Amino acid sequence: MQHFHVEALGQILQLAAKARRREINQAIYSAVDGRVIAGPFTGMVLPDLSSWLDGDIAPKLLGFYEAELHDLMRKVAATEYSVVVNVGCAEGYYAVGLARLMARTQIRAYDISEEAQQVCRDAALRNGVADRVVVGGRCDADMLNAVLSSTGQAFVLLDCEGAETDLLDLDKAPALRTCDFAVECHDFYDRGLTPTIAGRFESSHHLLLIHEGPRDPNSIPMLNQLSSLDRWLTVCEFRPETMHWLVGMRKQPASAAREG
Repeated sequence: MQHFHVEALGQILQLAAKARRREINQAIYSAVDGRVIAGPFTGMVLPDLSSWLDGDIAPKLLGFYEAELHDLMRKVAATEYSVVVNVGCAEGYYAVGLARLMARTQIRAYDISEEAQQVCRDAALRNGVADRVVVGGRCDADMLNAVLSSTGQAFVLLDCEGAETDLLDLDKAPALRTCDFAVECHDFYDRGLTPTIAGRFESSHHLLLIHEGPRDPNSIPMLNQLSSLDRWLTVCEFRPETMHWLVGMRKQPASAAREG
């Protein structure tokens, strides 16, 4: 009975926190006119719609969202990739954000949610990159391999809720061997997920684990007049546990390394 009581209180707290966060999202969105004010995608216009929970609109607008990947996104944007493939694009934060920074790169964005696809298209239109952001539905390993095989240098970004083990498979998608990638690892679905993927790519890629870090809402002056609870709710990403990302950068052949 005690366990049930604690669990019920936890569910009530989650519901109350998410309801309050929706109010905060609306206030922040109005205050910054829907534009990202910090991070690699500064200036990007976000739709005021979401397809996944509340879309983490406040953290995205304030430049907190997945801050651990900011340096990687800047590195990606500075590299002359022919295509960026974003599987699990949701509302298009990365697909559209990178399209704004990579004027000669085609973006292929996929999501199983039709609502997410529509919001992503809207985001691309609002940011003037709709001509370079191609939005699609489910992407399987065969489709991924076909896209990567038909283009030049590619970067693959995945956030697909446990489906990453099926997609990041060199037997099913051998073209991944010559691509760079980053994947959010959902190990709470399968505790062997990260080591399985890492084992597949250790011979062909330099691998790096990036772990979720802390947030400091006090670093944003516009939040200073909010209560402590509201400040922390503003930057919360409502993750089920501490997350990490696996980044793979393809190794150059020995001959290419010597020439370089």
